[in-house]
Amino acid sequence: MKNLLYTGGLFLLLLAACGPNTSQSTVTQEEKLEQGDTLNELVAFQKDIVIKPLSGYFVKNTIKQNDSVVCWVINNRQEMEKVFGMAKTVSNTIDTVDFNTHLLTAVTLRLSNLEQKIALTSSKQEGDAVDLHFSIMEEGPSRSFTTAMAWLGTIPKSPEVKKVRFYEGDRLIQSVDVGLLNEVIKEDSALKKY
Repeated sequence: MKNLLYTGGLFLLLLAACGPNTSQSTVTQEEKLEQGDTLNELVAFQKDIVIKPLSGYFVKNTIKQNDSVVCWVINNRQEMEKVFGMAKTVSNTIDTVDFNTHLLTAVTLRLSNLEQKIALTSSKQEGDAVDLHFSIMEEGPSRSFTTAMAWLGTIPKSPEVKKVRFYEGDRLIQSVDVGLLNEVIKEDSALKKY
């Protein structure tokens, strides 16, 4: 009987100790503001970015690339026309770029006699960088001709964006400093600085 009362008392003591939390927070609203709202900071730090894929372009044969994958960030039509040509057919539409509001991003592959595929798998803005993740494949039997695959897309110009990072899966291929593009814009008075 004594053990039963002792066990019952211990149970009540344990229940009282583990009861509902009725303590009040002593953190003031000012302290919360100083500490910051980490969820909102994370949302501001990482966000989706709208990528507009472009079709109707090919890599000009004057472009000689030694690397298997080359990444481009282009801020004006003249530079774009040095690298890419229009592939107009009867049934396709050539997408255009408004360089006043957008940057052209591109991934090109070296000439190959295999079938090549480039697909954008994800994109996001993380802090001052835009991260573009791609799936890149070369497959199939050898063909009697060579081609160089290109993926082109636009991203909005933004003073927040300082670099564009290109990935194959999770492996960083190249990081392009957009700030250097701003220097080119400053030198060319015909182009608008963003």
